[in-house]
Amino acid sequence: MPDSAPAPGKRFVEGPDLEGLVEAGFNRDVLAYLAQHRPSCHSDTGSALIEAAEECGDWIAFSPSFAQCRYVALVTRRKVFALGRGQRSACFRLPGALGRTALATGAVPAPEIGSDWLSFALFEADRPAPDLPFWTLRAYAAAREPEAGLPLA
Repeated sequence: MPDSAPAPGKRFVEGPDLEGLVEAGFNRDVLAYLAQHRPSCHSDTGSALIEAAEECGDWIAFSPSFAQCRYVALVTRRKVFALGRGQRSACFRLPGALGRTALATGAVPAPEIGSDWLSFALFEADRPAPDLPFWTLRAYAAAREPEAGLPLA
């Protein structure tokens, strides 16, 4: 999936250990979902999600295997903020008003991942494409907000 070197502040990590990159308590729901379901991610879906993150600052694109089309998780400040899964699903952690706005623009709840998670369908011929850069940046910004107990870096 990654064809060229990422821009500064962006990196790709491949392997079995997402848990080593994230804060376990904050990410409990998404980690449980990933461990139980072990979702795939079509290369087009993963690439679209990674390309949408280009305007974000520091982030990690993680996959157990990009080559074997496993899920793609975007992480910042030890928080998973986006997830590519399946043939055409881009999921985002969008709390509060962000989530309500996303629902009004075509997202659907993804409670199997967590209570603040929503999913946008990609590559559907009969409906407009979601604005992935917009939603990726919003989820990224929400994940960057300081929280008690989490480091700022």
